[in-house]
Amino acid sequence: MSRTRRNFSPVFKSAIVLEILKGERDINSIAAERKEKEQYAKKVGQLTMQVAWLKKSEEILGPDYESKFSPKPFQD
Repeated sequence: MSRTRRNFSPVFKSAIVLEILKGERDINSIAAERKEKEQYAKKVGQLTMQVAWLKKSEEILGPDYESKFSPKPFQD
């Protein structure tokens, strides 16, 4: 599976270089933060899809669709 190459703007690149040269952050912390943001974006996408699916299920099956499929072991 090939990945497409990302093109970053010159402004972004220069900001990263300046942070490294100033000693504010090292390259590893910058890369880790970026990876963390990618993971959050992936999780948000996944949750968005789940919410859309649940809304669609509710439209098709009705608002109490959960009670039809989820047995309740304890009744209050």
